[in-house]
Amino acid sequence: MAWWRAVAGELSALGALAVSLPVDAVRPHEPFDPTALHPTPVVFVHGILGHRSNFAVLRGFLARRGVRNFASFSYAPRVDYQRLVPRLGRLIDAVCIETGAPRVDVVGHSLGGLVARYLVEVGDGSRVGRLVTLGSPYYSEQRPARELAIFAAHDALVPPPHAPCRRVMVVNDCGHLNLLRHPAVLHAVARYLRTAQPVEGMAARGPLTPSRPRSRTTSPSSGRCASAGSRRVRRDHGIPLRSAGAHRCRPAC
Repeated sequence: MAWWRAVAGELSALGALAVSLPVDAVRPHEPFDPTALHPTPVVFVHGILGHRSNFAVLRGFLARRGVRNFASFSYAPRVDYQRLVPRLGRLIDAVCIETGAPRVDVVGHSLGGLVARYLVEVGDGSRVGRLVTLGSPYYSEQRPARELAIFAAHDALVPPPHAPCRRVMVVNDCGHLNLLRHPAVLHAVARYLRTAQPVEGMAARGPLTPSRPRSRTTSPSSGRCASAGSRRVRRDHGIPLRSAGAHRCRPAC
């Protein structure tokens, strides 16, 4: 049954991604909001054949929980991901200068997560606070202490690790594309981005401590987003989520 749910989720995610393209084209621009409950900007990095609109559901979900400042790093399809790292670093620097934020959080899907991880490990990732990777390729079990790595159990492109641990989460009834909108993924990302700032080298086990009290006030469903080619910021209107329903995931050990 989990396999069939994963297939249905992939088809649903594919349709949602197609619909999000024209919606993203008409999204208006908005400035950085320093009054947001969680003002740290979030930089999204899409996959090799992706688009910044791929994160529309996640942006809307985060915006309703007080994470409302977003930027996007876009690039043409290429496999030499190392050459993308300096460009991502320059975008992050520009976002920090434009907003006055000391650092950003980064969420990358597929190859986008690999680019972001490489920046943290090899490049100048000092401005990256938290890193979330969704179905991103990995070449060893060693990952940055600040990374939350989420995999899909039925991902035909990037199989999950055999022994997930150290902030690694595997979603059972999910495929590669559905990582962008699966309810378990949305909640895990939102929870992690609202935790206390990770410290490089800290132990990755144990509960995550909220950095600020959770508000009971419903945040507006709008967010902020900027493209890599511009420092202007764009409002996000999240695509309505499907019902979370029953889902199972295998958390970090």
